[in-house]
Amino acid sequence: MRAVLQFAALVLLLLAGCAPSSKPPAEPTTTLEPAPSGTLQVAFLDVGQGDSALITFPNGKTMLIDGGETEQGRRLVRKLRQLGVRHIDWLVASHPHSDHIGGLIQVLRAFPVGEVWDIAMPFESPVYRDFLRAVRNARSPGGRRPEFRKVRRGLTVEPAPKVRVSVLAPSEPLLTGTRSDPNNNSVVLRIDSPSGSFLFTGDIEREGRQRLYVARANLRADVLKVSHHGAANGTDRAFLRRVSPRVAVISVGAGNRYGHPHRETLALLQGIRVYRTDWHGDILMRLSTDKKLHVATTRSVSAEQAQLPSSARAAHLSVVIGNRKSRVYHAPDCTQLPKPENRVRFRSAQEAERAGYRPHKCIEGE
Repeated sequence: MRAVLQFAALVLLLLAGCAPSSKPPAEPTTTLEPAPSGTLQVAFLDVGQGDSALITFPNGKTMLIDGGETEQGRRLVRKLRQLGVRHIDWLVASHPHSDHIGGLIQVLRAFPVGEVWDIAMPFESPVYRDFLRAVRNARSPGGRRPEFRKVRRGLTVEPAPKVRVSVLAPSEPLLTGTRSDPNNNSVVLRIDSPSGSFLFTGDIEREGRQRLYVARANLRADVLKVSHHGAANGTDRAFLRRVSPRVAVISVGAGNRYGHPHRETLALLQGIRVYRTDWHGDILMRLSTDKKLHVATTRSVSAEQAQLPSSARAAHLSVVIGNRKSRVYHAPDCTQLPKPENRVRFRSAQEAERAGYRPHKCIEGE
């Protein structure tokens, strides 16, 4: 009941038409609690610089996709217990990099697991060896060893009535010779329900996306888990055009050494409602039967983050040019800069907005 009351107060995002914005959404905060019966819930879990998401299906079955680094394992187990997890029906390792599978080792020790999904590509790393060892030593709810399934395109399961999980990638033969073969062979899957859809992309890069296009995969989804923690090589305009998401989630660690999410990706996501685990903490999304998406987070956005300009591009410009007359600010490369005598130079878009200026369409992308 408490969880229902908390979510009753949330802002409803209509999947039929969400207002464009790349400002940090000012969603109400919540705590991690079990999903109400009959609800499809996706919890994007904050595991630092890594990925992890728990899907709770309307009939109570669960799927865990990735688990962050090894040191996140105990923290992840605590979060899963808060979410009411007693066993995991499907545990999915999107690809064998440590920031996706490390935390799953502790999960396999803590919970019974029905099936383990893995791309089963040759990959040498201590963490992947520990993961496979944990799989061999794990137990299913029935006391047997979990089924280990090599995942390829075409695999589908129906975990609950009218809910389907479809694997869109990888395909045989696995990609080789790319910048990162594990990334480009990531498990890509979509979850479809009568109320909406989610697309999980692992860390796919350009070659992985191209293979999805060739296969004519149905990428359309209401909610997109952005590939590769928001790296520039994980997203492009053609991909977003095919997915056409209303909402995007970036799983990323605060102050990470990679500079994720990259400004190129943020600029592409302009006009899409964006959530980030480094800002919002754990992000809970519930689909109701009236096709509305209910969103809550475990962390409120800071005042500094909330004051960021509405354009992702503006947020990363080191200099902007204001027009004294119109009180509009432009990117330095804008083709409609004001006359030199009307220009005023600001050190950032934030400084311009504090001075009462608003962004020009060259920044907003209108």
